[in-house]
Amino acid sequence: MPRRPIRVPGPGRARGDRERWSPYRRLLALRWAIVGLWAALVTARIIVVNADPDADLTAFGIAEVAAVALGVTVIVIAVLRARAIARRRSDDVLAVAVRRVDPTVWLVPASATPELRGTLEAARPEVPLAQHVTWAFGATEASLWELDGRRATRLLVIRWSRVVHVGVEDVLVPGAGRRTAPAIVVHYVRADDTTAVATFFVRAAPGSDRLLGRGDRLDELLARLARERIVA
Repeated sequence: MPRRPIRVPGPGRARGDRERWSPYRRLLALRWAIVGLWAALVTARIIVVNADPDADLTAFGIAEVAAVALGVTVIVIAVLRARAIARRRSDDVLAVAVRRVDPTVWLVPASATPELRGTLEAARPEVPLAQHVTWAFGATEASLWELDGRRATRLLVIRWSRVVHVGVEDVLVPGAGRRTAPAIVVHYVRADDTTAVATFFVRAAPGSDRLLGRGDRLDELLARLARERIVA
């Protein structure tokens, strides 16, 4: 199992990117438009008060509150969108790195269970496990990868010939109280002939925090993993 991380080049810019408006630029323009609107309302209020101190300013107050509320909403949306884009970019960069090692693998975006964290902490305490990880399933083995900055690291390798059983069970979600989610459970035999278990939640899509629940997609994944185990 290689210990050396793979360095991944940063994403480049295609020709014409500067001419196109990215979502970040659009949100930035909208934010400044809201600031400009609020400044115009304040200026208009000052002018009206100077011209007529007894004027009714209710309409100005309502418009200012609406502008502030809209601005706060835009900021919240921008923060959430930026986080989602960063997560998606990390998953995409990791996918490129893994496929440079083996272009034939199929990738599953995952989130580690407490059990998997404990297993890796015992085996490799020097490598803290990230929130988002990716499983790469190939013809002969399954491997667990994570991205730390621009370094893609393979943390665990399980050969299909040593997999005993693949199933699904409900596992507590870290930081979610008593909420559970279905996790893939892989029972396998280590190189020293001791038994071990690797469990992981399946994320709904690359860049997503949402965990995949029971249904057709999870059943299809489980069946495919079982076929890989039998064929190997």
